[in-house]
This record gives sequence, C-alpha cells and structure tokens, in this order.
Amino acid sequence: MTLKDGAIFISDSHYNDERVILEEILTAINTNKIQTTQLFLMGDMFDFLAEEISYFKNKNEPIIELINKISNNIEIIYFEGNHDFNLKDLFPNVEVIQREKQPIILKENNKTIALSHGDIYTPTFYNIYTKIIRNKYFLNLLNFIDINHWLSKKSEQNLKNKNICKKQKGFDEFIKNRIKSYSIDLIIEGHFHQAIITDNYINLPSLCCSKQYMVYQNNQFKFNMI
Repeated sequence: MTLKDGAIFISDSHYNDERVILEEILTAINTNKIQTTQLFLMGDMFDFLAEEISYFKNKNEPIIELINKISNNIEIIYFEGNHDFNLKDLFPNVEVIQREKQPIILKENNKTIALSHGDIYTPTFYNIYTKIIRNKYFLNLLNFIDINHWLSKKSEQNLKNKNICKKQKGFDEFIKNRIKSYSIDLIIEGHFHQAIITDNYINLPSLCCSKQYMVYQNNQFKFNMI
C-alpha cells in the first residue's frame, strides 16, 4: 500500500439516520465536488454495521452502495473500527483492514507511518470482548433472536443517545504513552475524536463531531472542513 498525494482520510462519522454527514461527503466525492486520489475510511463510519446483522445492513444499504460505487473509480482502504466490522463481503472492491491486522505500516517522505482505527494496544478484557463481538456464529445467533428487530432497535437508540463528542482529559499524556506503544515516526489513528496534529501523532477528527476530514497533499497533512 502506498500513500498517494491527494489522499483523504475520514474517521468516526458514526452514520445513522440522524447523523448523515457521511452521506454528504461521500456524495461530494462521488460527484467530484471533493476530488481525491485515494480514500481512507478509518473506522466507525457507521454507528453500527456488521455483515451478519440484517437490520443495520439494510438500514445502511444506501451508504454501502455509495461506497461501492466510489470504489469502482477510487482506491478505498477501510480500517474496521469497534462499531463496524466483518465488512469484506459488503465491500468487494474495497481493501478492508481487520483489527488484528492493524496497524498498517507505510513508508512515505522518509517517514514510517502507522495507520489504525485506534482501538489497539488495549487491555486483555477488551481484546477478548472484540473477538467475541466479531465472531460470526455469535453475530448470527444475535440476528436469529432479533425478532422484529427488537434488539437492533434498542441498540440503535442507545448508540444515538451516547455522547461521543467530548474532549478527553489528559490526552497529551495519552499521546506520549501512545507513541511509546508504537515506536514509529508518525501515528495516524481515529477512535478518540480529538482532532490533533503533532509532528509524530495525528488523532483524526470525528466527522460527525467537527465536520472535518484530513487531506495529505504536498507531503503535509491538514484538516479540512466539509
């Protein structure tokens, strides 16, 4: 994988029927109002999406189709997040990066760059949880008992009520420890919704919180407003 000049990074849009900015930016890309050579979807693009859960798959179908349409003309790399996983069958022309394969390491402009959604280097309990929640048999069971979508609708409402747009205290210290975990020139990740750029750490903005995405151009990263 090579990072291309003009690449766009979108992260943490948490799309649902109330947070629709992901549809706006994807439509702008599809119609060339926003031009890019390469599109990185950095995880949690949907409030929830997994191939096995029918309710969310059907509800998100217009955005799934839009991503697939763009992928016919533009290279798309999709880093699975903690809200969207088991995606490969939904996006046949997209390079889907599962959590266990993150971070992806790139070489660009004499720098080694690590890319991930961000929910890695985590405690053992969380790692066990992520394996369970991604298990196809477990998800198929949940889908089977989701009669009249009672479970999906309850989960959907809980996700809508969650406050995801807030500043994290002590994030500067978190960054220092994060850099030690990676031991690399530059880290790019989403997940934390903090929209910070430093010389060796970038936390991508949450599209739904700050209406921003990131562009790589002329060997520089910058945040743009939609």
